[in-house]
This record gives sequence, C-alpha cells and structure tokens, in this order.
Amino acid sequence: MVVPAGARPARAAVDWAAVITAAISAVSSWASSNSTQAAIQEATRQILAAVNASRNDILAQIQTITVAQTRACANHAVIEFVDIELMSPDNMQRFAQDATGCAVAIESMISALTDKASVDQLGYALNIVAPIALVARARTGLTTAALQNTLRIGNTTLLSKITASCWVDIINIPEEAPPPRNGDIHTYIIDCWAYNNSGSGYAYGQVVFPNPIPDGAFVPAINQATRNTSRAIAVAVVPML
Repeated sequence: MVVPAGARPARAAVDWAAVITAAISAVSSWASSNSTQAAIQEATRQILAAVNASRNDILAQIQTITVAQTRACANHAVIEFVDIELMSPDNMQRFAQDATGCAVAIESMISALTDKASVDQLGYALNIVAPIALVARARTGLTTAALQNTLRIGNTTLLSKITASCWVDIINIPEEAPPPRNGDIHTYIIDCWAYNNSGSGYAYGQVVFPNPIPDGAFVPAINQATRNTSRAIAVAVVPML
C-alpha cells in the first residue's frame, strides 16, 4: 500500500498534553471543595512558560490554519495571553469569553472538515487555545464544564479523523503449506503510516484461526504512526476529560 504524501503541519516544540493536563487539573482543583486560587495561578504560570518558550513556533503553527477567521482568533488568544497578568478583571473576563468563542469555533471546524491536514492544523490550535480559555475562565469566576466538554469532543473527533493507513502480514507460512485449519496459530505484523508520512508504527502478535485480528491490536501501531500529529495530544488528553 502506498500512502500519498500530504502537507505536514509544523509542530510546536512544546508538550501540550502536559500543559492541558496542568490546566484541567488546576480547574478541577479550583472547582472542588478544596479549591485554591494558587492552583489556577500555577496553571497560568505553566501555560505562560510554555507559550513564551515556543511562541514563535506556536504562532507559525497557527499561520498554517487555512480558515482566516479561525487563524485570527487563535493568533489573538496566544498574543493576548502573554499579558494576562496585566489585565484588569473586566478585561480578563472579556478575554476569557473571546478565547472560549475561538475554541468553540475551532471544534466546530474540526467536526465539519474532512481534509486530514486541515483537521490536524486545527487540532493543534484547539489544544493551544482551549487551555488558555480554561484558565482565564477559572480565574474570572466563569464556569468551565462546557468548555472542557468542547475540548473532549474536539479531541475525540481527532482520534477518529487523523488515523493511519495500515496493512497486515501473516508471517512464517511457507508457500507449500496447506490451507489454514481451525486452531492454527498465526503470527501477524501490523504496519501503519500517518496520513502525511510523518511517522510509522508497527505491532505484532498471534491469532488463532479463524478468529480475526482484534481491533485493539492496531491501536499501538496507529498511535505510534501518528505521534507527530495533533492526534497524539488527543490520545493523552481524552482519558482525562
């Protein structure tokens, strides 16, 4: 099987799964009976550090988004967030609402589009803007549950839309071997490639004929193949949401 090459979105040099984890954990702590404003402040600090460390890469990534309105709102959220500590309470709340609107728009585009490269670009944008919006909302007393649900829906969609192309080889079967019989044990290898050839992955195992190879056997190979796409963030984030 030949997988056609596609445009490979640039990847921001930052572990956004860790950033989102910090944001969600802080928001959850804040919402609990043992909530502390310190948790939100720490999440803000971590996201600010991540943005400042890779700001040029992040902004370059956002520029690959083909939808101008979505590109503009994501760019705006990142630029404004750098100065969040200088905002008045009213301005911070307005910023939180604007960033929320941007995250919701990005999730809607992810659900609507079918082009994998475009979905991949938007996946990075969602996972940059949504943590910013979550923390800003929590700091200004706005609710966060609906936005967390938007983040969950968007990342769940990424898991299904940015998949990999795979094939299966059954190994160690001589050409002169008789047809397989019930109970025969076959060893298989699964090879997968990302949609844009940015990564590959494999898995192997055994199956008893005539049972099919279980769907779960493909998951490690697909996850490995898509490790350089925004789907990798979704793999880490969805179980938390």
